Amino acid sequence: MHAWQQHVPQSGHIVLDFLNTIDDELKTRERNALPTWAVTLDWAERADLLTQAERTHLSDVPDGSDPKAVAAEHAALLDFRERLWTLLSGVAAEGAPTGEDRAWLADTVRWGVNHAELLWPASGDDSAIQWLVPVDRAGLATLRARLCVALGALLTRPDFRRLRECGRCTALYLNHGRGAGRRWCRMETCGNRAKIERFRGKR
Repeated sequence: MHAWQQHVPQSGHIVLDFLNTIDDELKTRERNALPTWAVTLDWAERADLLTQAERTHLSDVPDGSDPKAVAAEHAALLDFRERLWTLLSGVAAEGAPTGEDRAWLADTVRWGVNHAELLWPASGDDSAIQWLVPVDRAGLATLRARLCVALGALLTRPDFRRLRECGRCTALYLNHGRGAGRRWCRMETCGNRAKIERFRGKR
């Protein structure tokens, strides 16, 4: 079992699920749960960001790409994850990003949309109009581009202001609880462990 499968938080959005791909029990982000390209593609397929055929295509190093290009894209994806987590962690705590951070968010979403095509449903189809990033257009950057497009959708959701960070680990989630709502990414993991720690501390 991969590390990300052991600590799957209930975040409420795919971008937040991606930011939470850390084998993280405390306030650290030192144990990456997506250590290889293969594991990353496995996560992406299970998260419905890639189809099985797309995963196979990207696993085979498409278009004769040098393996170094795969390593570079994997590193770029993880760099994107950590920069975005740092920014959104600040938003969860402070409520609004700086002007520089807002500009970076806009540039990031724009980069993703530049790799996308507008998918228009057929007549009589009630599906929503959406941006789609084709693999044959984005290549190795398909997953990152799709996450950037999804980020644009997240930022414009009315409940984005409910963004919170777990009180015990670094997981981010949309808090839909009443009142103060949730304090933990998952009660059965961080919530229970926090209770045990408080109990031990009192003793």
